[in-house]
Amino acid sequence: MVWCSVSQHHRTKLVVIAGSLNAVYYREDILLPHAVHFLQAHPDMTLQHDNATSHTARSVHDFLQDRNISVLPWSAKSPDLNTIEHIWDLLDRRVRARALPPRNVWVLAGALVEEWGNITQQELANLVQSMRRRCTAELNAVDGHTRY
Repeated sequence: MVWCSVSQHHRTKLVVIAGSLNAVYYREDILLPHAVHFLQAHPDMTLQHDNATSHTARSVHDFLQDRNISVLPWSAKSPDLNTIEHIWDLLDRRVRARALPPRNVWVLAGALVEEWGNITQQELANLVQSMRRRCTAELNAVDGHTRY
């Protein structure tokens, strides 16, 4: 697993998560050293994470609230409307396109970090900017399919 945070103009480094992600790991090893600083440096931003159990745990909610970090309320079944899902797809395609596919999890982690560094901020900005179109398409689809 990996974690990162992006906005139209900024991004964090890609964090490789060793093992499984629980609320304590998410709070202490992801949010505290990476997300909190990023979000406090850009107070106009709102955190958007999905409804993974580690993200919605009471201790995580309280932790973020204590630091005045706003969190976007999010529907449980709306991955198409989360920019990060499209970033994971872009990162996946880049790793799969490499001449030598990763042979093990350590090589994969290195390839992910390297490819993350190769994605331009403009590519990330384009994905962030596309969210208005995606949300509009979702609303117009009325429980139907969208091209996204």
